[in-house]
Amino acid sequence: MKVTIKEVAKIAGVSIATVSHVINKTRYVGPELTEKVKSAIEETGYKIKTVESENNLRIGKESIIAFVIPNIGGTVYSQLISVLSVYLAREGYVLSVFLTGDDIESEKCILSTIMADKRIAGVFIAPVSSSVQDYKKLLSENTPVVFLERSIKNFEVCSVLSENELAIYKGMKHLIKCGHEKIAIILESRNLTTVEERLSGYRKALENEGIRFDENLVIKLDLYDREEVCRNKINAAFELNKPTAFIAGGNRLTLLLLRTIQNMGLECPNDISVVGFGDEEWCELAAPPLTTLKQNTEEMGKSAAELIISLINGETVEQKEIRVPANLSIRKSVQIIGRGPFGENATAPEEIELTEEEIKLLKESDFKVGISFHYGGTAWARLHENGIRDTLSKYGITVISVTDAHFNPELQVRQLEGLRIQEPNAIVAIPTDDEVTSNKFRELARETKLVFISNIPKGMKKDEYASCVSVNERENGHNAAVLIGEHFKNEKHIKLGFIGHGAPFYGTHLRDMIAEQTILENYPNIEIVDTQYFYQIDNAFDVCKKMIMEHPDIQGLYVSWDRPALEVIRALEEMERTDVAIVTFELDTEIASYLAQEKMVVGVSTQLPYEQGVAVALVTAKALLNKCYDKYIGVHPYTVKTNNLLRAWREVNHEKAPEEIEQYITRKFT
Repeated sequence: MKVTIKEVAKIAGVSIATVSHVINKTRYVGPELTEKVKSAIEETGYKIKTVESENNLRIGKESIIAFVIPNIGGTVYSQLISVLSVYLAREGYVLSVFLTGDDIESEKCILSTIMADKRIAGVFIAPVSSSVQDYKKLLSENTPVVFLERSIKNFEVCSVLSENELAIYKGMKHLIKCGHEKIAIILESRNLTTVEERLSGYRKALENEGIRFDENLVIKLDLYDREEVCRNKINAAFELNKPTAFIAGGNRLTLLLLRTIQNMGLECPNDISVVGFGDEEWCELAAPPLTTLKQNTEEMGKSAAELIISLINGETVEQKEIRVPANLSIRKSVQIIGRGPFGENATAPEEIELTEEEIKLLKESDFKVGISFHYGGTAWARLHENGIRDTLSKYGITVISVTDAHFNPELQVRQLEGLRIQEPNAIVAIPTDDEVTSNKFRELARETKLVFISNIPKGMKKDEYASCVSVNERENGHNAAVLIGEHFKNEKHIKLGFIGHGAPFYGTHLRDMIAEQTILENYPNIEIVDTQYFYQIDNAFDVCKKMIMEHPDIQGLYVSWDRPALEVIRALEEMERTDVAIVTFELDTEIASYLAQEKMVVGVSTQLPYEQGVAVALVTAKALLNKCYDKYIGVHPYTVKTNNLLRAWREVNHEKAPEEIEQYITRKFT
């Protein structure tokens, strides 16, 4: 069977693009990755396609094409040099590179030399200035000129450019959708078209989202200053304005920003989120892996080469300005800011602390607490309960009763009445639904403190409950979308189905919405062809069968959480459609078993139920003392894939993974 480049990439543990760069020498790849690719090629017997051509390089007059660039400090120009060299060599031309150092006088001397050289057949230029006055002489000559990566203002010239405005707009939209509003942008201080376009994208994103533009959050740096000077400017802007995120407007600016963050003693993304510009090899290997805007230098170089060859050959050029899209690579350098039901920012669990005086008072007060679960009998409910009990017991608070409504809202109402009779000082509850239980919770709010997990019943006001503790559902939905998106990122025309819970739970619907939004905005190769809802968990079986029968070409499914996901898996197995990839939420034994065997389940985003239970207990303790001021506590979820399953199980479930799962993983990775 013929070996494909995709198989080589998988064995080497790299992207298809990296394999291509190693084979074609179109981009620098580090020695370690190069060796992995070469070993994989040898192991698989992959046949490298080579273009064998006779040496047809031109000699003498009009044999050289010049490339005038400011520097090779970043990777964009070095990558363009590699791509251009390959494409131009096929036409018999040699690429000659000239460095201006971003100095206009140096550039003028270089251009004068080029224009006097009869061997020069054409010129690529990334101009130092954006003024047409500085290039009138160059443009008046007969030599074909293509402006590459940068251009000039108010004059039509042949150019190949990134979609700079749209690129920054994409990065900003990602940050804003993740809950960030105070976002600083770092740009070069030079008067360049790229700078203007990127600033325009920044402003448009803010304007479209109704966020006020703040000039103080625009940081302009001269990259030819000493690094210490640039770092001090970033540091001062951060201390003065306290942005929650930075977006960089260039490759070198990205590296400078990351060094500054490190020197400031900040952690990304916990203290500050970052969207970088430029997708170098180290971006994936950084800690955390960096979310970046990536210029398509391969397409830019190819388009520029084709354009200048057309000009040299005297052909009519219909499209003088070519714009090449930049892609957003979503990784882990952006923190997703949680929002509560009333739009309030989430408080991190680590911020909830009890003073010695408060602990003493709690131990003296003999407080009693009741717990009402929407359904029990799961590891998730057990870990929540353990976290609550373990923490409350430290402060002398008694859990008097724990109820399980079996997902029946009428039963939960009766159970809540039973808890009320026991006169608890507080009730911790997960509402079974939004409407049937609402009146009972509002009635209880007049008699006791209420702390909710995950959801607030419909109609309840902020002053009727103490607090709500939840997983950060924005991040939860985002994680699931990235899992399925990255699984299919190298495929074309993927069709995806959504199977969600029909009850109007705020948290569940928020994560479903964010997941859908993330896929639509960041994975254009994926089409969501159908969305169906279940109301009882068992119904997910029939919902799945109906969806697959109506859309047999579905290749992936998003399911709201693990229990309905198991019903979906049962339906798919019955229909012999085990080729469908599934992403869902929560880490139970059965789901983990499928994930360990790489059968259907490609990943889960899971809550940390014990830690959430601890947070619930702490806000309950605060509420009992009438000192609970944080209405929404957001706990970060945990992304689980096959390669981190055993570690995730220990950290999520606070125990060793079942032996069966350990055996699956051991066999796979040994």
